[in-house]
Amino acid sequence: MMKKLPVLLNPYIKTRHPYNKLKICRRCNYFTVLGDTECPACGKSALQGVEQRASATLTKSAWMTRLIVVLIASVGIVLSPSTLHTILISAGGMVLLALLWTMQRRLTPALLRRELEKLFLKEAYSLAAGLANDRETAIKVFHEGDKPLAFEMLREIGALVHTDQLRVEQILLLQSFILRKDMDLMLDPLLMDHFNPDLVEYIGELAKIRRDLIKENAFRYMLLHEAHILKMEHGESILIGVAGAAVRMKRYLLLYPYLIMRYAGRLPKDRFLRLYRMVQASPGAFTVPLYEEVMNVYNEKYKWDEDFQATGKPRG
Repeated sequence: MMKKLPVLLNPYIKTRHPYNKLKICRRCNYFTVLGDTECPACGKSALQGVEQRASATLTKSAWMTRLIVVLIASVGIVLSPSTLHTILISAGGMVLLALLWTMQRRLTPALLRRELEKLFLKEAYSLAAGLANDRETAIKVFHEGDKPLAFEMLREIGALVHTDQLRVEQILLLQSFILRKDMDLMLDPLLMDHFNPDLVEYIGELAKIRRDLIKENAFRYMLLHEAHILKMEHGESILIGVAGAAVRMKRYLLLYPYLIMRYAGRLPKDRFLRLYRMVQASPGAFTVPLYEEVMNVYNEKYKWDEDFQATGKPRG
């Protein structure tokens, strides 16, 4: 059995958009999500955020449009046959310039997104190559022995690159660490469509220390691959832990009653106590089979248990 490492992981800094951390080199158009200021390709201190690049392009385009308006108005003034025409053309040019300026400011967010889309489309090959090189850099760091840093690098790349290969690499690294409740862990970005035993093992770990991370997508994944999971060495224990995580919220009991039913009798006492209290608090809200199964387990194992006689609000 692989010995797990005690590690300290830096918290993941979330951004509004995945591309907020993406940078591009002003000199060679190299993309990276790992670089700071120095370009990994050309070595120049020329990295800038992609939003900064798009904003600069947008600003240049806006000033060019304003300049065209000014030039048209200037030509009109020069060719004006009278003072009245000169005044009218000047006034019209100023009004048009003011309207243009206002519209450009109001449309800046939408225009910026459009510029970003154009940049990504134009530099699609460079973007893919840059992120692939970032992954190779992370793998190199892994082979050099710095597993925590390698994971943090893959985590950053994973925000932009959604491939099962990258997910598996992150999961394998996580499974080599001693996971703690205070770590900045994640689950949804690592879920896959196909059955993966390493992912299942990781979900089992989270069910012990961070059951709050196990949400609807994870429950659906476990149900979809339940037959495969039961064939694993500790598969049933993992499913029991996941069922215990589902007891966190009434919504999960309503969505996945049969998952709860199948493992209710093997839940730890504290998880079944919470389940029992939730069902007792609003018996009509749940399916009849779930209610009956909970009561059967209660009658068989906990009918005379003092903890079940006391009333109280379920605790997560």
